Amino acid sequence: MRDEIDSRMWLAHHDQFSQWVGTAATAIRAGAHRLAGWDGSIHQLLALAAAFALTALNLGFTSSAA
Repeated sequence: MRDEIDSRMWLAHHDQFSQWVGTAATAIRAGAHRLAGWDGSIHQLLALAAAFALTALNLGFTSSAA
């Protein structure tokens, strides 16, 4: 019974999942291509890294209960 339900769900949602995976892979590929072709200066890269670090710290401090 459970196998039949799982197979029906898989058949019903397989195309949507496949399309979602394809869209995600395309977005990742496009982002990697843009990053590889980036001609920004080193200070922009350092500012980007600092922004990510500050965001990670802020999320870490705000998510812990005091």
